[in-house]
Amino acid sequence: MQFYKIVFMKVKEFFIDLAKGASLGAGLLPGVSAGTIGLIVNIYDKLIMGINNLKKNFIRAFLTLLPIGIGWVASGVILLYLQHLAWDYIPFLIVCICSGFIIGGLPTIYKESGIEKAKAKDTSRFIIGFVLASLIGIMSVLAYVFNWFSFEEAFLNPNSNWWVYIVIIVIGFVSAAACIIPGISGAMILFIFGLYQPVLDIYFGENSIIHNSARLSSGLLLTLCLVVGVIIGFLFISKVMKSLLEKHKRGTYGYVLGFVVGSIIAMFLNNQIWPTYFNEATSKPWQFVIGFILLIVVAVATLLLIKFATRKKQAENQNIG
Repeated sequence: MQFYKIVFMKVKEFFIDLAKGASLGAGLLPGVSAGTIGLIVNIYDKLIMGINNLKKNFIRAFLTLLPIGIGWVASGVILLYLQHLAWDYIPFLIVCICSGFIIGGLPTIYKESGIEKAKAKDTSRFIIGFVLASLIGIMSVLAYVFNWFSFEEAFLNPNSNWWVYIVIIVIGFVSAAACIIPGISGAMILFIFGLYQPVLDIYFGENSIIHNSARLSSGLLLTLCLVVGVIIGFLFISKVMKSLLEKHKRGTYGYVLGFVVGSIIAMFLNNQIWPTYFNEATSKPWQFVIGFILLIVVAVATLLLIKFATRKKQAENQNIG
């Protein structure tokens, strides 16, 4: 009887971790921080502990991470596919939902910064970060309007646009580094640069590597470049960012706060969302009304969930102590 009880508990724990891991898949959507989701569903500590223990006890750590990883990957693929399908019909609603997650996470970033009373330097850092993120989105719109270049066309013909391979490495590099900062997601970085949809188009849609065999080699090479950029970002830049957050926390978070707020502007002003404002099918009044309602609802819900998760964790720590 005791044996069956242990097996039941292990199976139950597996499926709970699978479900929690599935929630992390939302981190592949622009603006949704996997770290924040991990905090809300109380899986973040277990995930970090499992990663840190891979060298000490690989098999045990691997078995701990397995259900989380399966859930994460499975839900991530499903959500990306659904987002890809929905983008042609309700792009503004998608951007509003994702922006709601960013807004809801702002108080957490501010609390992490340790800035109680803003000084002149804090304000200047905030402005620099804000302007930088906003300009990224605005410049991508200008590039689209004046036809300077098109990421969509370049990604379809990367062999004729060799610079795309360098760009995808750099973006993977920056996205990976951004993942260690609370409230910032790598997908958001891709989106405001105007690269999120082009990257998804490699795997989903009529011109994907699945449906277009002629694109298979270039698509796989682009994927490899993205992976290389992500790995380099995690190995090198993440260490630099951690050092900055430890030694110059206030200053670093000043820029981060500005960048995150500016990225909200960039979410609504970039070369991916801009054309949809002039498409009759995707710019109906009801879409804008529902979009802004969803933005507020998601922002408030995210804020409340983070507060609830934080208080629950504090209570657990007090009980342990």
